[in-house]
Amino acid sequence: MNNKRLYLLLSILFISTSAYSQSLTDGVRLSLEPLGTGARSISMGGTGITNANDYSALAWNPAALMYVNSDEMNFSLFYKDHSSTASYLGSSLTQNLTNFNISSFAYASAVPTTRGHLAFGFSVDRDRDYNMTYKFSAVNPTSSLFDTKGFVLDPGFDPRNETFSDYLYNLQNNNIAWQLYLTHGLDTTTPRLTTPFANGGLLQTGTVTQQGGLYAIRLGGAIDVAPNISLGATLNYFTGSFDYRRVYTESDVNNVFSRTDSNPPGGFKSATITDTRHQTQDGFSLKLGFLATPNEHVSFGLTVETPQVFAIIDKFQRTGSSKFNFASYSTLDPKLDVQDLNAPVQNDYTLTTPLRVGGGLSLMGWGATVSVAASYSDYSQMRYSEASTDLSDLNDAARNDLGGVLTWKVGAEYVFKPIGLMLRGGFSSEPSAYKSDPTNYGITCLTFGLGLLLSPSVITELSYKQTSNRTDHLVYGGQNTAGSDVQAIVNQDDVVTSQVMLSFSFRW
Repeated sequence: MNNKRLYLLLSILFISTSAYSQSLTDGVRLSLEPLGTGARSISMGGTGITNANDYSALAWNPAALMYVNSDEMNFSLFYKDHSSTASYLGSSLTQNLTNFNISSFAYASAVPTTRGHLAFGFSVDRDRDYNMTYKFSAVNPTSSLFDTKGFVLDPGFDPRNETFSDYLYNLQNNNIAWQLYLTHGLDTTTPRLTTPFANGGLLQTGTVTQQGGLYAIRLGGAIDVAPNISLGATLNYFTGSFDYRRVYTESDVNNVFSRTDSNPPGGFKSATITDTRHQTQDGFSLKLGFLATPNEHVSFGLTVETPQVFAIIDKFQRTGSSKFNFASYSTLDPKLDVQDLNAPVQNDYTLTTPLRVGGGLSLMGWGATVSVAASYSDYSQMRYSEASTDLSDLNDAARNDLGGVLTWKVGAEYVFKPIGLMLRGGFSSEPSAYKSDPTNYGITCLTFGLGLLLSPSVITELSYKQTSNRTDHLVYGGQNTAGSDVQAIVNQDDVVTSQVMLSFSFRW
């Protein structure tokens, strides 16, 4: 591994677990319950294993395509508002991010048969939405990112293998702390990087933004294999991108440093580190479904989805700037020969999510439907492989830190036939995949919705979904340059998302 790659991969690890080029967070993000498709099933709490009655069966339970009795086309729009209230060192900040996008485009059809039922469908669905943000700001009286070993990354001078000039050259081209004058100078008698930030006292501010999403292209079908018994299968191809940006600043708002000193790092005023990541994601899976409808009042379904296998291309880049009393520096300064320092680091790898199984039951009568569903996935079986840089430590971490997750859902619908109106509601709970997380770190979801029959062949449907959970974020951690343990954490981030889907279906 060249020096550039070594410096960056190590520094990413220490600055933030979210920014670390590969982490358990990446796998968990792709293993969580998806957004869901079909306004009806979403507004009924995500219990589509037995109540999906249109193209959305491709995602919930392909065997439910047996309910498709004609040709149908669907178009859906999606809106999401993400709200974060993050607490850092006793100070709270609220940050919002919205996204408006196409949710689904689909076609489903029943095939004429002399006996039984045969149907197929095709859809393009927004399977996951990564848009989120949080912000923190507070004076840290005890430590600084710029004094951590993970940021300073002093490789040490080894006179047996290199000259002092070589050591300085490596720092110039690979070490952002050195390039931004955030360390003291060096000479041959004291060849060890030190900083003036050990005692803290600086205002620490950061904004993290994630954007992007994953679309699923689905093709599937269902067939009756016996009276009231159907089997189905859906082939899923996933494609999308994930973008991460963190802007982190430390500022001397309390005049910890002299306002007359002219020799950096003395006279420090502020420094900003910007981390960006771009990740492309392409994967596939196969979902199998079973549905039994022994009579008009009961339906029972089971699903099995194979592990989703993703090919990931991940690019990370870090840049920075600093300001002092009489000077400022930037790694993006075109006059500086620091191309190696600014160059993105790329790591390609394969991520395999765990197997997911699900089951559901629906009871129907007198215009009402009540549905329950559950799914289980063992996150400890998540695996990283075929990586440009060895990620076997993350597989060990998955086995040790992640566990099985049982998600349960309940939903109901009532149909007012005389006016063609359907009212729906639901609730679901998805525990956190991390064994050490408290129960309120799981995701709870409340849903509502309605459907309105505009004509015998056209229906419009609206769903509202609100999710809430609590989480935390590592700002930095590890040891300072003196060898003492330090850690800075956004210890509480209360997240609420509101999601709205509007769909139009035409059947003929």
